[in-house]
Amino acid sequence: MSFRDRREGLGPARQGGIAARTRLNERPWEDRPLRTIATIIAVTISLSGCSTAPAPEPDLAFDPLEAPNRDAHDLNVRLDTAVYGPVARSYGKAVPEEARRTISNLRNNWRLPGHAIQYALQGRGEEVAETTTRFAVNTLLGLGGLLDIATDMGLPYEETGFDEVFYRWGISEGGYLELPVAGPGTQRDWTGYVFDQVLDPTWYVLPVAAGNALLVLGGLDLANDRYELDPVLDSLLYESADSYAAQRTSYLQNRRAALRGGTDIDTLEDIYADQ
Repeated sequence: MSFRDRREGLGPARQGGIAARTRLNERPWEDRPLRTIATIIAVTISLSGCSTAPAPEPDLAFDPLEAPNRDAHDLNVRLDTAVYGPVARSYGKAVPEEARRTISNLRNNWRLPGHAIQYALQGRGEEVAETTTRFAVNTLLGLGGLLDIATDMGLPYEETGFDEVFYRWGISEGGYLELPVAGPGTQRDWTGYVFDQVLDPTWYVLPVAAGNALLVLGGLDLANDRYELDPVLDSLLYESADSYAAQRTSYLQNRRAALRGGTDIDTLEDIYADQ
């Protein structure tokens, strides 16, 4: 089962299957003015003023992509058994918790500029201010983000993404979509993930070496997430009668709750609680 890079209610490319964008040694778009990105963002912000109430959630039985999803799921389980699970457990046991937390701090810090844009597109001015302040504090006083000083000041890390932007704009989640290697999501989630990458300011501002380092940190952080969720994932993938149905139900319930502000990874729903 895959989870999004950080701890929230089970977003895509989060845990289990590692989905990472490739950073090239050359950036042909650097010859283009960054105002191109600024223009895209400005237009998108203007559209956010037309946002509506969240779209109704489809019934949990709605699964138009079940056949290809099950094929992808079978592959992902085999990969988790042979690669993701063993690597994550080895990483978690070999690397001290404090070191793993430092890696998470640094990776999360440099995701904040993108989060600020995403909160702006949601019309959430207070979150924009808090995210910007958190980034400034941890970058300037926390050694570039190695230390999470902002949390002690009452500014904890909060996850968001373009999937939440689209949710608040009233765009339907579409069908559940499990991708080979990458893991579970919805059509809206995966579309949002693409926008997360394309409109991530760090992609255009940081030197190539720094961007590559962040990609490595992101991979290590995913391994840490897989390690911390090992009992939950083992239960879903290896102890349930139908691991596809169990993962799909758990993902959709928790993701929907997270978008409504009702859960995060630390309050992961136990779908077997009543059994």
